[in-house]
Amino acid sequence: MLTLNMSAFWIVFNIIILFILLRIFLFKPVMGIIEKRQNLIQGQLNDAENKNKEADELKNRYEESLKSAKEESFQIVNDAKERAQVQYAHIIEKANDDAAQIVQQANKAAEADREQMMRSAQAELAEVALAAASKVLGSSVDEDANRNMLDEFLAEKGSDK
Repeated sequence: MLTLNMSAFWIVFNIIILFILLRIFLFKPVMGIIEKRQNLIQGQLNDAENKNKEADELKNRYEESLKSAKEESFQIVNDAKERAQVQYAHIIEKANDDAAQIVQQANKAAEADREQMMRSAQAELAEVALAAASKVLGSSVDEDANRNMLDEFLAEKGSDK
């Protein structure tokens, strides 16, 4: 049979007391520290994960913003090109109108010069004709009568054209 010895009893008793004391003074505080450490680490991991999510969202917003800015800049450039094209067409149209007006004015001036030259030539021709008629007739009938007759003749010839 098993004999129980008093020293074995005290060894078991001391082990139980040691276990209780270790549990109260060592295991509970150490487990508390470990639990706090785990909570702290878990909190930091959660915080880091949240910051990563926020950073990803911020990155996506910046990318969208950048894309929007690029599209807006392309739109601005296209609008500027369209305005430049319209302005170019307007300038060309105005230049053509101005050129047509200058040509028209030049034609009017040339016509006026031609008419002035014709009047001048007719006047000279009339004077030559009067001088020739005076020489042929031998004398001048009346200067005013000659002029009136010459003006009537020129008016008739001018209206025949």
